[in-house]
Amino acid sequence: MKKLALTMAILAGFAAPGMAGAEQIQATLIGYEEVPALSTPAGGQFRAMISNNDQFIDYELTYSGLTGEVRQAHIHFGQHSVNGGIAIWLCGSEVNPGPAGTPTCPQEGTVTGTAGMAQVIGPAGQGVAAGDLEAAIAAIRAGTGYANVHSSQFGGGEIRGQIRASSRP
Repeated sequence: MKKLALTMAILAGFAAPGMAGAEQIQATLIGYEEVPALSTPAGGQFRAMISNNDQFIDYELTYSGLTGEVRQAHIHFGQHSVNGGIAIWLCGSEVNPGPAGTPTCPQEGTVTGTAGMAQVIGPAGQGVAAGDLEAAIAAIRAGTGYANVHSSQFGGGEIRGQIRASSRP
């Protein structure tokens, strides 16, 4: 219950000036959503707000129970049950640091950040150019964005969840 209250307080904090009319997005991350599906005790939550002018995404990623060392986490461009390219780095590690300014992934816990045009790296092969936040947000809104966390045990991703809109005030 405390975790839910904390999450709601953080999301309420996103409703700062300039966030009126912002869109909430979220995903529940589990191993069974990975492709192929995985049996793992790990789980997580991705919650974010797309700014009302589509210029940035404030996010919070919380996870626990990964069976290997956390390597990185991303938003990918791919429909349910299909792997897709990386669009936005959420966090990185010493092994896989990500683009400049990428937050460091904890082994367990919560990472927060803001993604703007500079954090969009593609995937060019799927029609999303580096820096094209508009295309990345369009993919998320179309239901073809997913968040996942990669570990040393499961390099392709240990937990994953399709991102969906939760509300647009």
